[in-house]
Amino acid sequence: MRKEVTMFDEFIQKAMLVAFFEKKQGTSTSYYWQSGCQILPNRISISKEMEMSSVQKKGRNTHQNVVGQFLAQFTKKEESPLKQYPPYQVRTQLWQVPLYPQFIGYGTIGITGESGKVKGDTGDLIVLYSPDDWNNIVVFFFAGMGSINELHPVMRFLQKEVESGKYDIEQMGNASQHHPSNSIIK
Repeated sequence: MRKEVTMFDEFIQKAMLVAFFEKKQGTSTSYYWQSGCQILPNRISISKEMEMSSVQKKGRNTHQNVVGQFLAQFTKKEESPLKQYPPYQVRTQLWQVPLYPQFIGYGTIGITGESGKVKGDTGDLIVLYSPDDWNNIVVFFFAGMGSINELHPVMRFLQKEVESGKYDIEQMGNASQHHPSNSIIK
């Protein structure tokens, strides 16, 4: 039986960049890049809800549960279109998508602006998945797809991807080597 692939699924597949991170031994929130695209900093911090300070209940926070926070900062040597103004920070809250509990959550990327503070967001969407209880994290990155209207089609697509077994811990090394997003973005 042939799986039906929609035109939007093809678009999502081509827009998707994937990065694989592994938790640094002895830490609870620090992860280092292992393979895949390099649009994000090589070291990221992912805090679970219980490790964060409380978040104001405004905007989308009144409708969705915050499940964590994604923080990162580029080093001087790293290159990325997200690295624009010092101190070169990248951050987002991570929100839960109740229909897709196998994912940690999603967020829209905010980067440092001219003032040196993280303001607004780039419109880029990230979705985080862990195949092994937060020891390894797969970050799915979608440039310009941070609209809430695109979230559910992206999540449906990613659900199919994850259920296919491509991102199981045994397959991750193989998937990262053969995935089309295994290129460096500069």
